[in-house]
Amino acid sequence: MLDILKPFFMLGLLIALGAYVYASNLLDLDFFRKLSRLVVRFTFPAMLFVSMYNMEPGALQQGWIFTAVGLGTSVLLAFTAHYSGELFGLKGTTFGTYQILCTNGNNIFLPVPIIAALFGSPYVVYAVLFELGAGLFYWSYGVSHFRPGRRLSLRRLVNPNMLALVAGLILGLLPVQVPGSIYGALEILGNITLGSAMLIVGALVMNVLKRPLRPRREISGVVLHRLLLSPLVGVILLRLVPFPAELGKILLLLMAMPPLMTTALVAASFNADEELAAMGVALPTLLSFVVLPLALSML
Repeated sequence: MLDILKPFFMLGLLIALGAYVYASNLLDLDFFRKLSRLVVRFTFPAMLFVSMYNMEPGALQQGWIFTAVGLGTSVLLAFTAHYSGELFGLKGTTFGTYQILCTNGNNIFLPVPIIAALFGSPYVVYAVLFELGAGLFYWSYGVSHFRPGRRLSLRRLVNPNMLALVAGLILGLLPVQVPGSIYGALEILGNITLGSAMLIVGALVMNVLKRPLRPRREISGVVLHRLLLSPLVGVILLRLVPFPAELGKILLLLMAMPPLMTTALVAASFNADEELAAMGVALPTLLSFVVLPLALSML
């Protein structure tokens, strides 16, 4: 049990540091928004590229199903979030924000350090493969809830994250030798991602807690989708498809992730329902630090 709790303590310390830095006014929310944009546009793609480039050839033979499950689960949750949002009577940007929170999980920032600590660094690639499938849905359809225009747009797939995933996969499989200086720079840049992400989560949580919060019943729908419905789909899948023990645990971990933390900051930049987005990220994330260790200990 202590081994399971160790990565959660590690992440909790970083989140607490981000909360302290924000609460003590050393850095404001505008700084963390800019840091989030830096992470999303540069450090996160660098991390994705390095992970895919280093993938062992055999990992793709076992891991392609992670990509399929990432895509399929996103589609399923999009349907259920649409109808549950209608039951809540949500409209406009609040409806779109709710659907993104329910559909788009934190597939990299939280699970990567947990997987590396519990199973070893070679298993991190399965989180990246899962994100490849989830990202295909998010960037072609999901992000449309924040933007005007067509719902389904393949042009949105041309973004730094998807390009980094595909480029890393192709160059790693060929294989093409990336010059050492370029690879080293990308590796250093990618290593900034996880620490920065946890600091952003801490600032976001503290920003939510400092506000006079009004009850939002939609949060219960977000929690049910991300921490109950999605992992339930994983349990059913594991009953139907045989998985090696470690990969089964990793798949369930990925499917039980809270909403992606950058959702709240993206919502603010698109004038969406920022309050719902912030609460919908912060509260399920805090709850996941209780639910996930218990679930892993049971597995």
